[in-house]
Amino acid sequence: MRRFILTGLFGLLFPLAASAAGGAWSGYSVGGTLSVGHQTLTSRPLAAALPATAELHHIAWRISLLSPPPPGLQIKLCSQQRCLPLPTLVGQRDDPAPLTAQGPFYFVYSVESLGALLPPLNVVKNQLTLNYR
Repeated sequence: MRRFILTGLFGLLFPLAASAAGGAWSGYSVGGTLSVGHQTLTSRPLAAALPATAELHHIAWRISLLSPPPPGLQIKLCSQQRCLPLPTLVGQRDDPAPLTAQGPFYFVYSVESLGALLPPLNVVKNQLTLNYR
């Protein structure tokens, strides 16, 4: 009888433990070139295959440029509904509100500068890691 009760309790608790576990996803895309200020460069989309019920709790990013970042560089990470400003080329953030787990995700670059960018902004790689529950 005791074994039956323990087995029944484990069966009730296991789905809760599995749903709370979550997971991680990582992906990257190649970049592009921005040669004039006050324009935007949007990366290729990163299609994260996350469960429909997933909630983001941690993100990490790494952006590789061909040359040093130009003054006035602004970077955003965007999902379907909203964008999150990124303060650096490499970083991480817990509780990445306002982003939702529903992708695709993409990076948006702009440079607050007039005229030609010398050298141009050449984004070699955009990398994103998502942790979800």
